[in-house]
Amino acid sequence: MIKDYNHLLKGKRVFVTTGARGIGRAIAMLFAEQGAIVAVGGKNIPCLEQTMKEIRRLSPESRGYVLDLGKREEVLCTGKQILEDYGGIDILVNTVGINRHMRVDECDEDLLEKTISVNYKSGIRFARMFVPGMRERKYGNIINISSIHSVQTMPGFGIYAGTKGAVNATARAMALDYADDGIRVNTICPGLIMSDNMEDEIRTYPEGEERDRFMEMLYRMQPLQPGTMEDVANAALYLASDMSSYMTGQILMLDGGASIKAHG
Repeated sequence: MIKDYNHLLKGKRVFVTTGARGIGRAIAMLFAEQGAIVAVGGKNIPCLEQTMKEIRRLSPESRGYVLDLGKREEVLCTGKQILEDYGGIDILVNTVGINRHMRVDECDEDLLEKTISVNYKSGIRFARMFVPGMRERKYGNIINISSIHSVQTMPGFGIYAGTKGAVNATARAMALDYADDGIRVNTICPGLIMSDNMEDEIRTYPEGEERDRFMEMLYRMQPLQPGTMEDVANAALYLASDMSSYMTGQILMLDGGASIKAHG
């Protein structure tokens, strides 16, 4: 059967859990260009409003939802509202990830709970709300944006790596649980991506020798050049579309070859 790969997500209802800026925004924009109706979460209100203004030019039915993914009640209220607004979600894209560089013994209880809630629990909570409709319709697609740190990491990433590793493991189990219901679950593990957050981190280094050393380290981490937010969006589009219809439970290493390098 010949498939139409020109308007890959026409009519699909998508929820990108955080897309006011960064990788989530790039995914939301590309999906809207491909014909999807895109619901977008975010807590940066000015950025969310600007992003939705641009998305609605492509997909007028798309909407933004202000929420903090670390707060259970806001997640549940937003999920309920999305179900009321759209009647269901066909594609769930869990894009969130907060990270504080520290060792495990330096992480206090509040930060531990927040990191687990944002990075791991928020995606589970939304899945619990949207999967029943997917099962009923015998169609669904869940895409997690995880991290290379879930597979191989560096000092100071203990909590972050742990939450992203949990995302990977849960996605594999979910892929098995829901395959008979027509639901696919896959995970993207980006390496170094020149995202808005990375640009913010670069600016924390003073211009001059200190920043130059940091940039040199970034560029030697992988064989290819650092990735872009559009690279992640393209990979997400592949997983969201029928081009990947025979793929589930997989981890896609989008890392410029960093995970095949023996030494830094």
